Amino acid sequence: MNTRIVMATLFVGMACVSHGQPATSNRIALVIGAQNYSSLPPLRHPLNDAMAMTTKLKSKGFQVEALYDPRTKKEVRDAITRYYNAMRDQVGAVGLIFYAGHGMQYEGDNYIIPTTASLQNPGDLEDQCVKMNTVMAVLKSANKSLNILLLDACRSLPSFTRDTDQGLTRMEAPQGSIIVFAAQAGKVASDGTGQNGLFTSKLMNVIDEPNLNITEVFKRVKQQVYAESGEQQLPSVEDNSIGGDFYFTNGITAKRSTTAPFDYGYGPGDAPTLTVGSQVWLGKNLNVGRFNNGDLIPEAETAQEWENASANHQPAWSYYNNDPVIGRIYGKVYNWYALNDPRGLAPKGWHIPSDAEWTALSSALGGEIAAGTRIKSNYGWENDGNGNNNSGFAGMPGGYRFPNGQWSSLGKVGAWWSSTESDLRSAWVRNLIFNEGKVTRMANYKDVGLSVRCIKD
Repeated sequence: MNTRIVMATLFVGMACVSHGQPATSNRIALVIGAQNYSSLPPLRHPLNDAMAMTTKLKSKGFQVEALYDPRTKKEVRDAITRYYNAMRDQVGAVGLIFYAGHGMQYEGDNYIIPTTASLQNPGDLEDQCVKMNTVMAVLKSANKSLNILLLDACRSLPSFTRDTDQGLTRMEAPQGSIIVFAAQAGKVASDGTGQNGLFTSKLMNVIDEPNLNITEVFKRVKQQVYAESGEQQLPSVEDNSIGGDFYFTNGITAKRSTTAPFDYGYGPGDAPTLTVGSQVWLGKNLNVGRFNNGDLIPEAETAQEWENASANHQPAWSYYNNDPVIGRIYGKVYNWYALNDPRGLAPKGWHIPSDAEWTALSSALGGEIAAGTRIKSNYGWENDGNGNNNSGFAGMPGGYRFPNGQWSSLGKVGAWWSSTESDLRSAWVRNLIFNEGKVTRMANYKDVGLSVRCIKD
């Protein structure tokens, strides 16, 4: 299987960027794809990647110049100069350069390679290729705006010497910037099995998700690439940003709260919300470890602790497999006694949704048969069971905990409590399953561990 060296680099300018989508004239992009090489091994995906990114960026309000199969160093440099001229007098704009094609490192420098380059010795790199220092200098000069540089550089080239290493070399993030390597520095990454490279395919999906700032976008991409590569490819992030947030997509039904920040387990102020009809929901699963009065909610790490809590009708929470890393993605699971405790599980101003409120959500999204696809996140589900997430709910397959303390179905099932009992032993829940597009209403035992969402009072 072919391998790719994939690096995504973001230089985030010091100017604060509005949370609202800027006008088209304030979003400028240069997209370059180099695939059909005359003297170097041809590549499979760069033109598909570049064309797809051109379409995607135009849909996000960018004015895009596209350069496909550039033959010479001059063509690439001239395009970068045009980008600089468009950006240099902008203040608070957003600029983006995307390059897909051959790239390599030599003696600590990274190069992007035009299609007619013939690399017989190290001097040919300077003569025929574009050193990344040139691009970085342009971005630093346009520092009154946000500049984003994405490099999807494939390498299947012979080495000149042992100094010509696999992968692209690490580039330190300047002040006010973020650098994201889609594979760790010096390592190769999967070429992907579809129409696009693995990193680019995930990027194009994630930037469609509403209300993700630039940091959150690459956090999601990192998670998805790592999961789909079988934990073989782990993007790395160097964050030295100091500017304002940038959002590729701001939702219509999903919006960030403008009220005072509150902590629901991921950090103060981390409170995306979505509006569906007359309802306002939290955009992530609950992750708190204390009740509203400050009392700790007991953590049940062992199967026996979980069984004991349920047998005594006492509140308890757990991370799936007791792994806090998983908890940062999916939140905690709680037994029903935690959410029904009079000390209050939901943050102030919010509550656990009733069975009727869950039904109202499903109805507003087309009914139970259709709503599951709209509620599901568009990544993370096994066997391509992802949804389209056009509700903004971002329902993740966090699995559940059995009454005996055993775990099940991470990646396959997402399940959420309602506050409504079905009988003395059970309460109504909502389930999503990886191989179905519907949302299922069912009763489940109160001593099961499930995820929790909150709805505004």
